[in-house]
Formats: sequence, C-alpha cells, structure tokens
Amino acid sequence: MLNNVKLSFIIVNYRSERYLKKCLASLFRKLKNINFEIIIVNNDTSDLKAIKRAKIINLKKNIGFGGANNIGAKKATGDFLCFLNPDTVILSENMNKIIEEFKKDPKIGVIGPRLISEYGETQRWCAGVTTTPWDLIKNNMGIKKSRNIWESKIKKEAGWISGAALFIPRELFLKLKGFDENFFMYFEDMDLCQRAKKIRKKIIYFPKVKIKHWCGKSSADTKTQKREYYQSQDYYFKKYYGGPISWTIKLLRKLIIG
Repeated sequence: MLNNVKLSFIIVNYRSERYLKKCLASLFRKLKNINFEIIIVNNDTSDLKAIKRAKIINLKKNIGFGGANNIGAKKATGDFLCFLNPDTVILSENMNKIIEEFKKDPKIGVIGPRLISEYGETQRWCAGVTTTPWDLIKNNMGIKKSRNIWESKIKKEAGWISGAALFIPRELFLKLKGFDENFFMYFEDMDLCQRAKKIRKKIIYFPKVKIKHWCGKSSADTKTQKREYYQSQDYYFKKYYGGPISWTIKLLRKLIIG
C-alpha cells in the first residue's frame, strides 16, 4: 500500500443505479494496495439508500456534472481525486501506477486511463489534443489528430482527458477552483485540463490502467444529449476564442447538420 496516500473516488449518480452497483463492486475487487474513500453525489430526485463504505450526498435535483463533482470534492479527504462515472468498471489491478506517476513528476496535473467500450475496444475520444476551432472542422472531415493519443499503447502527453475517469491532485483541483459550473454537462473536462495547462501542468494519457465504460447511460434521450453537448461546445469556444468564433461555429453547425 502506498504509504500515507489516500485516493478519493467521486461518483455522480443520475439514473445510473444499476451500473453504480457494478462500479462499486469493481473498486472493492480491484483496489488492493490503495487507501481510498468513495463519495457518491446523487443528482436524482429520489434519494439513494445507504451503501456500505460510501458517503452519499443526496441533492434531490440534477445540478449538472461539474457542480455535483465540485460538491463531492469539497467533502473529499484524499490526497488525490478520481472523478469516476457510475457506468464504469475497473479492469486493472494496477491503479497504484497512476499515483506513482504523480509522485514521480510534480508537473503532472491530470491523468486519464484507457477507457474500454462495452465492445472491448478503446473508446474513441477518451483523450485528445487541445480542441481548437480548426481541429473541430478537421474532425468533422474525418481528420482526427486525437486518434494518435487514444490509440497509444504507452503513456502520452495529451490536451485533455475524459471526465469519465479523471485523476487529479486534490490540492490542484482546489487551486483551479474545480469544474466550471457553466458547463452543465460535456466539455467541463476539456476546460479543466486547459486551465491546468495554463499553469504549466501536464495532462497525461496512461493506457496501462484500463477501465470499462458504458458510454452515455445516464442521458435522458438523444435530443436532450445533443442540446446539452452543443450548448457546452458553444460556451467552451466563446470562453477560449471569443464570441465571433463561437457564433461562426454555431452557424457552420446549422449549415452542416441543419
């Protein structure tokens, strides 16, 4: 066990209780050499019942991914935080390797594992290059620079890591003032990584640790999911590239998608 090191898992639950049970079972099954705690922030209107060895915060309403995780982080006592989706299952028994990476290099700010889809493949967009307006256009043309990151078999510096499983020192997360709650859902992970990079912290994709992820299981429906995604995308580009760029992207989206 890593001496005097504690890891806090923060899990936001929203319509994911059937997946949450599998997620928790995998934590207890796979994490043998790490001192950890579990904090579940419940965004559902109905309360979660008591769960062994987990601290539950029932909010009685959905305040969004970033806002709920920020509440969980304030209750965390670990040296490191892992923001983990409830629709995940830990596959590796070497989670301690991530903590060791942080210990070896103080310049590392965020680490993300390889996410495995329900079909057994590396999940696309589990990590990537910093998203610029030009990259967005190239992605729509099928030119995906981020593929070189998520398909890497060795650790690689990235622009961002998926919030489905994101590790960060607690001290750094608090210094960054947590997730930007203007993102209700989507892009808050990219934004957090951007702010970490601005203070010269490295973002690392670490594929030796593997986590299975059933993507999008808590979304209400496809229409709502798309609306929330594009709202966050517009805010992201407005925040980093200004209003004119954001409006241009919105216009292009309407011309292409309709």
